Amino acid sequence: MFSYIIQSMVFQLLFLVVYDLYLKKETFFNWNRFYLLITPLISLALPFVKLQSFRTTVPADFVFMLSEVTVVAGQDSQIHAQSSVGEFSNVWFWILAAGSCISLFWFVYKCYQIIRFRQQGKLSYLKDYTFVEVPNQELVFTFFNSIYIGSNILQRKHDHIINHELVHVKERHSWDLLFFELLRIVFWYNPLVYIYQNRITELHEFIADSKSVKNHKKEYCQLLLQDTFQTAQLSLVNQFFNHSLIKKRIVMLQKSTSKKVLQLKYLLLIPLITIMLFYTSCEAEQQAEFDQTQTAVSIEDQVRELEASIEGKDLSPELQRQLLNVAAKANNIDLGIDAKENTQADVPFSLVTKKPSFKTPCTEGSTDFDCFKVKLDKHVRETFEYPKEAIDQKVQGRVYVSFRINTDGTVSVLNSRAPSPILDAEGRRIISSLPQLNPGLDTDGKPVPVTFAYPIVFRLK
Repeated sequence: MFSYIIQSMVFQLLFLVVYDLYLKKETFFNWNRFYLLITPLISLALPFVKLQSFRTTVPADFVFMLSEVTVVAGQDSQIHAQSSVGEFSNVWFWILAAGSCISLFWFVYKCYQIIRFRQQGKLSYLKDYTFVEVPNQELVFTFFNSIYIGSNILQRKHDHIINHELVHVKERHSWDLLFFELLRIVFWYNPLVYIYQNRITELHEFIADSKSVKNHKKEYCQLLLQDTFQTAQLSLVNQFFNHSLIKKRIVMLQKSTSKKVLQLKYLLLIPLITIMLFYTSCEAEQQAEFDQTQTAVSIEDQVRELEASIEGKDLSPELQRQLLNVAAKANNIDLGIDAKENTQADVPFSLVTKKPSFKTPCTEGSTDFDCFKVKLDKHVRETFEYPKEAIDQKVQGRVYVSFRINTDGTVSVLNSRAPSPILDAEGRRIISSLPQLNPGLDTDGKPVPVTFAYPIVFRLK
């Protein structure tokens, strides 16, 4: 969950940086409006997108998924961790829920204020909008198809104000503000949502100004500067007299229309989203990996059974290789090994006549490979040291280490995935510390590189 929150906030920040640096000062107001509305949604959706086309991997035939091994921290630490992790998660859940409730209450309160103005005001139903005259007030704002104006404002020249607010009504700007109010309720802790709402409010004023002033820009600017009004600040409505926006509105009114060619700036979205997709596609989802591991273990058992059943049978070596190859191809799992690291010609595990083994004699297991797996698990359990920092942070989970046993028996770590950099480093260290092994051999007795994927489960209980 926290990983998703961080990723979505980083994506929103990047979109806002692009907007402020390249798009904000242009007069493509409708384009900018679409940009500000769509990019928060893209940021929320991208962490869930995993495109396999962005991943270059070694074919699954060449990687054999070993059954997992579990290593457990000391008994004292596991008891402490079991209670603390649950309490920590519950605390954060209630904090997030409480913040959303407070934000919802504040939203309801702002709606109540608008309802009060409507109840106090004098309503006039016109063709395109409802005119609400609020007695003894100096306020101007639009909420959906209603224009609220204080009676004190009506005593002065106000035609330009009505024209401005009518643009808000026709453009349905209140829906934009309502969208960001809902985001503020759910993501109240995210400061970027508030910045987005500020940007869209600013843009609404630019749009209304550009469509209402026409050829009377100078006169319109003078009217904006004539008076200072005391207006209640409500993020849910479009306000005409927003002090913080007056200067920006005047500057934008004086700005020349942007050249059409500058619309090419919006093409920056393509490489930006591509980079984000590349990042999210390279991120592993823990639950998906768990499911893949369970499938791989089951297939591994099937391969072993098939290997045992054909051993000693009167079958040609070619037929044996074909049967084992079919079984191995069922292991259709993306292990995330970069193809660039596959510099050697790996051989599918099922086609390795003599499996890799430890140099020391072994009596465990019914087959040579069973013996290899037993000694590998033993090496992990004897070598691992649960990182103290991981214990302090209550970090646990499954670490996937992809490694190759080279033709000279040395071990090369190709890739790894882990829920934490701390556990990732420990998983790599364990595999890197393996002694020199006997390499796998093909049918001609020549050494061949063999690649494995090995899940090591770190547990605090």
